Amino acid sequence: MYRIVCESYINYMNDFDEKDRDNFCYQVMVPFGLLLDLDQYQREKERETLNYKKLEDFIWFIKKSIKNYPNFETFLWTLESRGIEGKYYGVLKEEELEEQIKITNMFLKLAYWS
Repeated sequence: MYRIVCESYINYMNDFDEKDRDNFCYQVMVPFGLLLDLDQYQREKERETLNYKKLEDFIWFIKKSIKNYPNFETFLWTLESRGIEGKYYGVLKEEELEEQIKITNMFLKLAYWS
């Protein structure tokens, strides 16, 4: 599941041109780039960057609401096996969270996987 989400993330982000990098749908998924490079994830964790905190907020919320998002369960397990647990920081806006859920759900349904 982890590999599917990572490959889907790359395909999704590559759909945006340079001029579209300010697009909300692009920007909201930038923190997920940390999943592709666990060393970078660790560095950002140590510095507690905004991207790290937003990713952690997303994971924390999904874990707390897993009854509403059962298709995320395997994905969360694969993150936990890599030491990515989720933690509440309160920096992720509700509209960002909703968009991240929608896009990640598309990844899990293989919409961007090739």
